[in-house]
Parts: sequence; C-alpha cells; structure tokens
Amino acid sequence: MLPFCLLRSQDNSGQSPIDPALASKITVEGFCLCRTTLSDLKNLQKNFNEVEVEEMDEGKRCFAQDSRYIHGKGYYSESYPGMIFQKDRDEDYISKIRLTKGFKGRLPDGAAIDMDKLLLKDVIKLYPALNNTWGSRDCSDFWTFSNDTVAFYVRIDKSKQPLYPIDEAYYLNKPIEGIDILISCYSVYHRSNEFSLFPADEPAFFLDSIRVNSGVLKSYSPSEIAFISVYKDSNAIRLAGKDGVNGAVYIITKSFAREHYWKYFQSRSAEYRKLAPDLKSEFRLVYVLNDKTLTKDQEADLFEINDSNFLKLKISGKRVIIKSQPPR
Repeated sequence: MLPFCLLRSQDNSGQSPIDPALASKITVEGFCLCRTTLSDLKNLQKNFNEVEVEEMDEGKRCFAQDSRYIHGKGYYSESYPGMIFQKDRDEDYISKIRLTKGFKGRLPDGAAIDMDKLLLKDVIKLYPALNNTWGSRDCSDFWTFSNDTVAFYVRIDKSKQPLYPIDEAYYLNKPIEGIDILISCYSVYHRSNEFSLFPADEPAFFLDSIRVNSGVLKSYSPSEIAFISVYKDSNAIRLAGKDGVNGAVYIITKSFAREHYWKYFQSRSAEYRKLAPDLKSEFRLVYVLNDKTLTKDQEADLFEINDSNFLKLKISGKRVIIKSQPPR
C-alpha cells in the first residue's frame, strides 16, 4: 500500500508534504500520522468501528490528559489486526496509533516485531537508549519507555514490593502490553526555528486536565478560574512525567469544576439527580460542606470531593448537605 504521507502530499488539501525525516518516524504499515485522516480510514474500509482505548501512560486515575489526541477512544478494523487509530482533538487527522496484541509488522524505523511475543528485553536490544528512560506516573499501571514519537509499555507488578528501586532484571522478561506512535499534528504544521507548541523552558500547563500552550491562558479572566495548583521538582515529574521537568501548573475553571462535582454527586445520590437533573437547575442549590454553608467560589471546595474522602450526602429542600473527611 502506498504510504498515506505520499498519497496526501499529492492531493489538493492545501497542506504541504511532511518532512521525509519526520514522516519516517511516524509512519506505520503505510499510515502516516497527521496525513492519514479518519475519513481516509473509513473510505479505505467500511468496517472501522469506534473502540475504547486503555491509556497506558494516563490511566483512569490520572487527572491530566494528553492534548494531542482524543483520550480513551479509537477506531479499529479487523483488516488491520493490532492497530487502533486515534484522532487529533481538533482536526480529522490521526495523531496516534496504538499497537496491541495481534500486531505483527514493522515499526516506523523498519524493525520487525510480533506483539504476541515481544518482551521488554527485545525492545532494549533494538533501542538501547530507552533503557535510560524508565518512568511511570503515580496514576499509571505501566512502566513507560519512550522518545519523542514512540512509547512502549510494560505492566507494573504491584505485588512486587518495594516498587523502588526498580528490579530491572525482573521486568526485562515481561511482555510489552502496548506501543504508542504519536505526535502533535499542530506542531507538525507549525514547525519553525522559533515556534514550539510546548516551549522546553516553560512549566507544563494543564487547563481543565488538558495540556495547553501557556498562550491559551490569556483568554481567561481570573473570575473564571476555580483554583490553580503549582507543582515543582519531583512532585511535578510524578504528576506530569518528563513533561514536568520544569514544573507543572494545573488550572481548573469554574465551569469545569461545576460539571465535575455535579456529575459526581449525581452518581452518589438519587435525590440529587432528581433535584439537579441538569446544570441549569444546579445553580439554584445551596451547598453545606461539613457544617459550613458555601456562599462564594464553592467550585474549588466541591471539586476536591471524591471517593477517597466522600462520606455522605443528604437533601433538605434546596440545600445539599455534604460530609467529607478532612484533608490529611
């Protein structure tokens, strides 16, 4: 099959061809990221179906999400075993390909692999430099070995304690559970010596759990922000991985926080669901948290309530009375 990098460079899409050196790093089995589109896939095969994707670097317990692709959702066809295609957040381009069990083919650099048999020691033999990239977010269940366009994942054995120092010899014989080939399509089409989507000397900024360029924040006024959390050093790396080497800043807007706690309280109380079937009706409610009536900027306090600290919720008229454990 003719690579989609070449096919798309010959059309009238208006986008210039991707640099060949870059294309060679992001093309799998002829499918080139940021040139192949979801429409291309559906035109190629009618049996592409939407599937759920386990995000190995950012598990369900992770707060932040990668802004380069749509989180947790992909497209799969039995015509391409072991390949799941994930779409860019803003465009129709495919910006991530997940290789899973069942894939037997070549990686972008031409290395032949069989995902049903691939072990970590095989990956380290192919790419010795990755042996220096052991890492995992606290919220992830996988060790990650990655460079700028590819990531390999090995499941963490939680029964093996202590977790640190890592018993590298033990994990070398463990299977690779998944491989991600990914890139920011935005950065592909805005490449220059002066531009970087995420400047290397800045902290990693996350707005409502999505990583963003710091320039995006200029469009928000202070009155729209529920709270800001700043993390440094090891705390930043623990939360954001290697992206947090210069720190991490998490910004939560009031609208995002409201929807978050509204959905959570709905999941915990049938009375609450009846009282606040939508966000418009939620505005009329008065919240009482641990005997304190919240009258202003309640979003920050209520956003922090989750399964780890929630105790009970009851309804009294339009008052929502909540008990939670105090922070440790």
